[in-house]
Amino acid sequence: MKKLLFSLMLLTVGVSNAQDADVPMAIKNEVSVNLLDLVAAGTLDVGYERFLGGNQSLSLDVSFFDTFGYYDVGYIDKSTGVSARLAYNLYFSKRKEYGGFYFYPMVKYRTGKVSTSEDYYDVQYVGNDVISEQYDFKQKYSIEGFAAGFGVGNKWVLKDKFTLDITANLSRTLGSFDSYYIDSVEFRAGVSFAYRF
Repeated sequence: MKKLLFSLMLLTVGVSNAQDADVPMAIKNEVSVNLLDLVAAGTLDVGYERFLGGNQSLSLDVSFFDTFGYYDVGYIDKSTGVSARLAYNLYFSKRKEYGGFYFYPMVKYRTGKVSTSEDYYDVQYVGNDVISEQYDFKQKYSIEGFAAGFGVGNKWVLKDKFTLDITANLSRTLGSFDSYYIDSVEFRAGVSFAYRF
């Protein structure tokens, strides 16, 4: 899988360099951070987008301390999950370059494990007495898998340097994965703040 990710990054750089002549604008890059994932799931999601011309772009997002969807977010003790998502963005705005509504097909690879813990209470009534015991239920599961899907978003460009982006995507995990703890379909959302250069 490392070779696949490396190949995808080389493809991104190659396509970006090949398209540079078609890009009329001086700004060709954008870096972002997904604030919703950071607050809701504790996942640090940073992204890089390369503008290709014709209101199209390639983006690569890397998430650290990742989870599967938003499962078990309130119970996570530790996550070693790391994911990389490659998307091809198609913007539909005729008024603004690389802004407004957009659609993207995507592929994603995730590796790592999530550890969770949850307290359970066992209450028993013995005569007039109440006996209560607390149990700490711990589990550790793999979130490794390869996924493909699509997403939609809307991007507001502020002063041609900053953007605010709201996005949502659905993906299906392909191949073998830990189906006892995670589903094959994952929903993710994002509110990202970005800087263009």
